[in-house]
Amino acid sequence: MLHTVVSYLRFVLPFLYLIGSWRWGDWRNRKEYYPTILFFVTVNFFISIIMYEYPLWTYKESFFIPNHTLVDFIIAFLIFPQIAFIFLSKYPFKKSLLKQIGYAAIWIIFGIAMESLFKAANLITYDHGWNFWWSLVVWIFMFFGLRLHHTRPILAWLLCFACTIFLIIYFHIPITTYK
Repeated sequence: MLHTVVSYLRFVLPFLYLIGSWRWGDWRNRKEYYPTILFFVTVNFFISIIMYEYPLWTYKESFFIPNHTLVDFIIAFLIFPQIAFIFLSKYPFKKSLLKQIGYAAIWIIFGIAMESLFKAANLITYDHGWNFWWSLVVWIFMFFGLRLHHTRPILAWLLCFACTIFLIIYFHIPITTYK
């Protein structure tokens, strides 16, 4: 039952994010957010390429989406851009550090809750030592990385590169044996 409901959610979620970005996105300043949205999509594709033959997580097929690659494309092109746009549109840049951390924490909790739902429905699996706690770390880095890129893009790219090197080494991703 959960698998069925969450399979439909996987299909509906991109539309909900599109509606959310239409409703809560700062469309007047969209050009200001565009570089960070591209950063987000690029990093997602870069990680997908690195992990293609040695996945740390795999999206499982559902009623509407038959394989991992299509799920990854939907996330990269429809969900992540909308998340970044809404996140940055409503980010409390001029508020206290505590309010900024609280704002990011709400997004992190939502992201990890959605992933937990997909995990409970067996629509995502973890492999090669990956687990829920690593996903939590990624969600944390993801939202603070979006904030960092928006204000200090070079630092965000350097941090992203360092984290990628860490993942390759720690999880023994065999990039030297790829085609």
